[in-house]
Amino acid sequence: MSNNHLIIGLGGTGGKVIRQLKKTIERSKDAHGNSPSDARFEFLYVDTSRDELDKKEEWKVLGKEIDLARSQYLINEVSSVRPVLSDPNSFPGLKGWIEPRSVFDLFMATTAGAAQRRKLGRLVFAQNASNFVKAVEDRLAVLESGPGGKVGAVIHVVCGLAGGTGSGSVVDAVAQIRHKCPDANQYRILIYAMLPEKNSRRVKDVAGFSPYYANGYAALSELNALAVGKYKPTHLLDGSRLDHDIYFNGCYLVNNINEHSIQFEVESEVPRIMAEFIFQKTMNKEWEGLGRAEKGENDIKNFESEDGIGKARAKLFLSFGIKRVVVPEQEIKEFLAYGFAEQATRQLMYNNFRQGEGYADEAIEKDWGFEARKPDTLQSLLLSDAHLTLETGILEDDARNASWKPPREYWKQIVSLQVPDIKADKTIEETNWIHVLNSRLAKVFDDTYRTMGGVRKFYEVKGNARLEMARHIGRHIEKELFGRWKSGTASLIQLRQLTDALVAMLDERLELLTEKLTKMPTEMQAVQTRIAELSAQFNKVGFLGKHLTDKRGALFSDIGTQLQDQYILNTSYQGLKFACSLLPFVKEQLTALRGAIDALHQNLAAATEKVKLERAARLGPADAAYQKRIFDQNAIAGILKALITDEAAQAARTQRVRQTLIDLAGTDVDGFDQLLQGISLGSVISTLSQESAQIVEMAHAEIAKTLPPVLHVNIVERLQKKYDANPSGLKAFVSELYDEAGSLLTFNKTEVDRSVANNAGGSRGRTQTIGVFLPECENQKDFRGSLAALFDAQKDPASDTKVAVGKLSNQIVIMKIASLMPARFVESLGELKRHYDGLLADDKEAILLHGEGDGKKLPPLFARSSAEVNAEARRKPYLLVARLLGMVKERQNKTTGLMEWVFSYISGGLPKVVVLKGKGWTDIIEGDHPADVQAAIEKEVAKRIDADYKHIDKKTELRSAYEQLVLARFTDSGEDDQDAEFLALAAMQKPLLEIVGLPAQDD
Repeated sequence: MSNNHLIIGLGGTGGKVIRQLKKTIERSKDAHGNSPSDARFEFLYVDTSRDELDKKEEWKVLGKEIDLARSQYLINEVSSVRPVLSDPNSFPGLKGWIEPRSVFDLFMATTAGAAQRRKLGRLVFAQNASNFVKAVEDRLAVLESGPGGKVGAVIHVVCGLAGGTGSGSVVDAVAQIRHKCPDANQYRILIYAMLPEKNSRRVKDVAGFSPYYANGYAALSELNALAVGKYKPTHLLDGSRLDHDIYFNGCYLVNNINEHSIQFEVESEVPRIMAEFIFQKTMNKEWEGLGRAEKGENDIKNFESEDGIGKARAKLFLSFGIKRVVVPEQEIKEFLAYGFAEQATRQLMYNNFRQGEGYADEAIEKDWGFEARKPDTLQSLLLSDAHLTLETGILEDDARNASWKPPREYWKQIVSLQVPDIKADKTIEETNWIHVLNSRLAKVFDDTYRTMGGVRKFYEVKGNARLEMARHIGRHIEKELFGRWKSGTASLIQLRQLTDALVAMLDERLELLTEKLTKMPTEMQAVQTRIAELSAQFNKVGFLGKHLTDKRGALFSDIGTQLQDQYILNTSYQGLKFACSLLPFVKEQLTALRGAIDALHQNLAAATEKVKLERAARLGPADAAYQKRIFDQNAIAGILKALITDEAAQAARTQRVRQTLIDLAGTDVDGFDQLLQGISLGSVISTLSQESAQIVEMAHAEIAKTLPPVLHVNIVERLQKKYDANPSGLKAFVSELYDEAGSLLTFNKTEVDRSVANNAGGSRGRTQTIGVFLPECENQKDFRGSLAALFDAQKDPASDTKVAVGKLSNQIVIMKIASLMPARFVESLGELKRHYDGLLADDKEAILLHGEGDGKKLPPLFARSSAEVNAEARRKPYLLVARLLGMVKERQNKTTGLMEWVFSYISGGLPKVVVLKGKGWTDIIEGDHPADVQAAIEKEVAKRIDADYKHIDKKTELRSAYEQLVLARFTDSGEDDQDAEFLALAAMQKPLLEIVGLPAQDD
């Protein structure tokens, strides 16, 4: 058997099963990414909607994306069929079955999906059939050409039968695959078809007639007809008829209620079970009975026959059941990983470790207002007065400019140079010293300060760069705070609180600086008054003061000091004005920074809630019906506590998580805004989950040296601990497992037990095959041997049961296969037929139910009773006799002028005419007429013969008329005694003579 497996999902159900199978495959891998299965999988998903693909979060396992590649799906849009409907002759694969096109009129271009109409689903698929065939070829080529690949594959076609997309395309999909891969042994095709669920929420009025249920019956009818050779579908690429002996090897039927009446959720549980079954059976290849069941090798006849039909019902339908006893390793791992992930996000957000508890979800209390006002803090964050007033440069070029000095230092240096220089200059009269000094200082203030045209000009020019300076301060603070968070020394909530304190401090600073600014003119006036007083004294100095005491020189020095203070104040005044205008810009930057920190905090808070929900969803008390979990909740809790309460280890682990999150946005990230631009909530959750899973795996290996392990535990060991001293309990446990591994299908016991005609040599009822997969266990070889023997002893004596070695050490798997079933065994088939028959009465609905025609020529899914067989055998002869009697005849419709066939008879003494459905005699004789019309024909024919054809001569006239009709057909066919119409007429001889009342003709 090939290890190549191509999973083809048709419609929403197919997409769900593919997703669950990819999850199952991913979850089965070990820590190194190795799979326990030798199976090589490829996927192809075909749908009319992207709904399943767009559920991005559902295509993940512990944050790892497992979504389909672009080459693994086809989305066929309904709107693309409009050109086909307008010009069907240009599409040879469609024109033979697309009529009547009028049935598609109610479906507009905006119709979503296939609108639960099989015919529309087929039309959409057919128009894209060439793409489908190419995609299948491509996926098979990938399987067969890859490392270890061999020619051949098992092709699994998964779909639902209730909707329009999967149900409407499954027959053509199978037919096209088989045409491309004609060797049914080398390329086995298995169908997994989900039947419409009972009381579906998609059906508003279950009591009426719904396509949702009718589609199921119609699809089964076509699949059955395909299997018995009674339906040869059109080759969608060229319009020819396909003809293969074996289209599919088997068709698994699945329902949401199993044979023990246990109900499963349709959207999630059933696809998960189907995926689990496909994975398990492809992994456990030692199960020979499975191959026999899927090939129908347990019976000499894989069909039921009926008179007049031949092969009528294929016995290629199967059902399956699966039961797992499992140490839920992946679930435990996810529980631990999500538990650690919550701790990691708490550290990133709060960094509040509590001994014996781990990281808390609340902040550490601290006086951030005091922290924000510390001189060291202000200096390091470029928020000191010196920075805000540009005593010190803010922008990098300004900060590196060595000529920039604080006003006090600057003006002190200028005055200390000018005063002695003026005194020493003999060309300057002493009485002009003050004027010269003031003039020189004014020139510096007005023209040369910091080489930018004076103080006012300097601040005017720098005022144009306030936004750049504010951004630089904001970026500097962001890098500083990001560095603290990156190193793990500060949490997001701490940084947010510090930022809030800085913003509040800026508001306070602006108020204080504004107040100081308003007081400065008074200070400046006081200095000017002092200068005036000293100048007056300077000018009054006499000869003695000038030549004997140098009083004027001393006064000049004092005046220089006062002028120095004046220019310091003037410069500081401009600096304060600048600072007051700069602060709002800085505040805006810090507010934006606060927003970035908060946004990251919110992302992590949302991620925390997500992982909390995910953890809560793991290891719940209730087991799914298809599995029984065995695990030690206390041991798991012990491992988790040991994991989260090791402070030193947790610091290192959470640091690893933090760095991985930062790396999402790039290795050069140094700020919160930059980080936010490179991540999303989805990527945070994914990365957090994946990293946590790896950390848990490594941490468990260390912790398990001192505590009981909860990962990599053998199920046999678990059962040995539980049942070694309780053999009767173990026996009951094994028996219960066999009982619970029920088929995912409810059976109609009456139909299962029914003995049908023409089935000589064939099997009766279901054939059951069971596989039990029990892993090896080196530590408990004896118990494992006893357990295997117990499974063998407790098996159903009527089943083909194999106890084999399982490949997954953490689980025991029981799979049951019911095979060699005709579709009539399905309990819900009768209800599906009720809806089908109800819609079949509407001509348009009948056409929409089937890919071709109205389905009336397909073999019946239920075995007909003797009375039904006899009635069917007499239907055509009665119509023929009615024609010979002139009761069924062709006439011209007086209104339309077109020819029509009618049935006319006398009712209540008055003539009555019924227009029959059909354009020609072939339509009349082959068509199914309403039951009341057929009954009336048979009744009136019998009355007419009894009234007017009692005499033998009259009867002989009818026989002669029949013979002439048969001979005329023989002549028209070119005397071809194998002509289908001639044979059909000839076959009616015996029942026709019985109706007329004549003995059978001798040869």
